[in-house]
Amino acid sequence: MSNKNSHKKQTETAARQHPENSFFGLNIPKAFRPWLILLIVLLALGGTWYATSRQNSSKAKLFSAKTQNTAAVVTENTVAPSETSAPAGSSAAQELESNVFEPGSASYYLNEAVIFYRQGKYENALKNLMVALNKTPNDPEIHFNLGATLNKLGRVNDAIEAYQRALELSPHYDEAHNNLGRIYLNKGELELAETHFKDALKTNPRNYNAHNNYGIIFIRRKMPAEAEKHFLEAVAIDPDYIEAYVNLGYLYTSTGHAEQARAAFNNALRVDPDFQPAIEGLQRLESIGTTPPMLLRPRE
Repeated sequence: MSNKNSHKKQTETAARQHPENSFFGLNIPKAFRPWLILLIVLLALGGTWYATSRQNSSKAKLFSAKTQNTAAVVTENTVAPSETSAPAGSSAAQELESNVFEPGSASYYLNEAVIFYRQGKYENALKNLMVALNKTPNDPEIHFNLGATLNKLGRVNDAIEAYQRALELSPHYDEAHNNLGRIYLNKGELELAETHFKDALKTNPRNYNAHNNYGIIFIRRKMPAEAEKHFLEAVAIDPDYIEAYVNLGYLYTSTGHAEQARAAFNNALRVDPDFQPAIEGLQRLESIGTTPPMLLRPRE
């Protein structure tokens, strides 16, 4: 072998990793290998958690939904999986409509009911809920969703029974307390409504819908300071809570605090520039210049 070839051979040998110093084909010092193994384990666990959370995210969840297309000042928690409806064909709508649950399971039919509810197809939602209920009759989520759907169908007494059953199965179900209180508020039964709003807030002090609705109780009782406290708490928890801003605007207008009313209505318009109750509130405030009649009232 020539000197030239011998030098080349020595160079190649020096550049090649020795097997016992190799770590999965990488030249990594032994001191760092335990940390690398730990990092790989953590990444694997993180991937498993992410996959699981993605699957669970498509389940029929119970959110504090705020309807944006009405002048509703009394809000309810519904079956809607998000706060705004996703346009048909959008990625959000496609994700919503992908049912990852095993066909024939109660969770499958509950998720189908959510999809129909979001589409305004309440009869179809009801049919799926009844199937889910037959499979798991003691699931408080199904009874809660049943109450929301029956209420949309105008079957108020049946909705009350469904919410009450949800609370029998899960006494600290704050969303069920809020929705039941909302029904009683609409019926003018303030004592019953107050009981459920208080129970909702006892279980979950950050239930902003319950704060907003409880504020309306105090409006009806001509206790503006207490009403203001709950409306302010609602927007402190959710700075984009548009209905609570409108309620504050009407409250401040009725008590002669024009600047605070204007700020509240403008906050509502910051969230949605086309929100009609806020636009009307500002127009009324600017045109009248005096205390208008109390306009707060529960509406769908």
